[in-house]
Amino acid sequence: MRSIILIVFFLFAIQGNTQESGEIYLVKAQRFLDDENDSLLVYSKKAKNIFSKKNNHLGIVKSIEMEGFYHLYIKNNYDEAQKKFLECLELCEKHKLNYHKNIYHSLGRVFHFSDNYPKAKEYFKKSYELAQSEKDSLLIAKGLASLATINFREDNFVEAEKLFLEALSYPCDKKLKNAIYSNFANMKIGEKKYQEAIKYAVKAIEFNPIKGGDPVDYSRLLDAKNEAKDFTGIDTILRNAKIMFEKASSLRDKTIVLASISVTHYNLGQYKQAAEDKDKYIDLFYDLKTQERDDVVYELETKYQTEKKEEELQKKIKEKNQLLIYIILFGVIILFLSYLVYLNIKQKKKLNKQKAQLEILVDEKNTLLKETHHRVKNSFQIVSSLLYLQSENIHDKEAALAVKEAQNRVKSMILIHQKLYSKDQLVGIDSKEYIEDLVNDIIENQSDNIENLTIVKNIESKIFSIDTITPIGLIINELMTNVIKYAFPDKIQNPQLTVSFIKKEGNYELSVSDNGIGISNQNNPDSFGLKLIHSLAKKLKATVSFENNNGTTVTLFITKFEELN
Repeated sequence: MRSIILIVFFLFAIQGNTQESGEIYLVKAQRFLDDENDSLLVYSKKAKNIFSKKNNHLGIVKSIEMEGFYHLYIKNNYDEAQKKFLECLELCEKHKLNYHKNIYHSLGRVFHFSDNYPKAKEYFKKSYELAQSEKDSLLIAKGLASLATINFREDNFVEAEKLFLEALSYPCDKKLKNAIYSNFANMKIGEKKYQEAIKYAVKAIEFNPIKGGDPVDYSRLLDAKNEAKDFTGIDTILRNAKIMFEKASSLRDKTIVLASISVTHYNLGQYKQAAEDKDKYIDLFYDLKTQERDDVVYELETKYQTEKKEEELQKKIKEKNQLLIYIILFGVIILFLSYLVYLNIKQKKKLNKQKAQLEILVDEKNTLLKETHHRVKNSFQIVSSLLYLQSENIHDKEAALAVKEAQNRVKSMILIHQKLYSKDQLVGIDSKEYIEDLVNDIIENQSDNIENLTIVKNIESKIFSIDTITPIGLIINELMTNVIKYAFPDKIQNPQLTVSFIKKEGNYELSVSDNGIGISNQNNPDSFGLKLIHSLAKKLKATVSFENNNGTTVTLFITKFEELN
């Protein structure tokens, strides 16, 4: 999401040509921020070097802040952005610079982007209150707009609308007006007031200072029109949205606008194009997911607060130690011993306090990890739903079956993340519980045409990492699906399917067997399922063997795995 760029550059007193050059580099950096160009980082560092030579601390802070915007808006690297903003905050405190309000707002954006709304609100309020006391009207408007967005994210729609309107009452540049109208449109979509959403989305595009508009603005306009079933002018909007998608450098912006484009094509009956857009969306989603930002952002902020308290504590200890030195020189052994006792008690209290803080931090991280698994599960659920909708509109039976099989593969991964966030064990999966649930789910959804099917399960209970259990689940899904589809024609009496997962000779043996008609061609080059099984087996460094004897038995001997207990 392309959001408000919170920068207010004041004119410095001109102190020679070197100082002027520093300001010029900052202006150039600002232009490259609008263009999402990596040259921003080069000009920011040049400005910082010039200000450093002149010992201009405020110029240094603004240069570092611009580097933070580069990581936040262009690279979507939230931990690096926060490092830069915290460095700015430390310099403001060290040199007593009146620039805290701007940095607080920048930190609020980092936590907003990482969906930590309580922390974002905390920093936005700090910035807003300081801006009010100093009558900084532009920063006041930005603070109101940001607080409005947070209230909207927390479903406080009435308060959010009040804050948006109040923000518009202050002098605003086009960039800020665009952000307010864009978020206003997004909120109206959340309220299901789609005609109002269309109105504000159009205004957002009108006020966008970037030539041609912003990808997220077009995404919101498409979403509002899709919900309102209003497709007037949709061809022009779609064309511009696709242009914005190609120009955007932000993975987050690309995924948002592409999802809206895909839904629009689907609603217009253009199913082939919708499916292509969906495939692109899945690829972009996984690229975005690998950034793994949430936990790192929160940890850096906590570390900063802890280090600050430690510095204050060390300062107090140093002052007390100096006093104790004079007491020891003129005191007696009793005072000396009392001092040692005091230090011992204090150390115990400090350790107890640190232990309590660590326990709180662990609980917070566990909560974040659960939320991450929950969001991943929901994302897979969306993909599964899209595949289901696609299969319902495909008339070719083989194509529909292929989409259905893809949906089943996604379900095996949904089950993993569902178990992770619903249990206290957040980093591993119990093999017995997972495989039994997976087998039951496959049988329930795919074996309707097989009468009197008997299922035998022999599963050993071990905790495995996600990287180990995921390919195992996909392999079981492929093997069971193949058995259900081909192994039991009508002439087979008392059909039986056996799934076994046991430890053997320090490794693990996975087997799926049946008493059906047997496999005819285990090396079929056109079988996607067999290709997938062999590919996943390589990841587990497993050998795959097929045996036809009163049915088929497929056995994998797994040598690469990660046990967690």
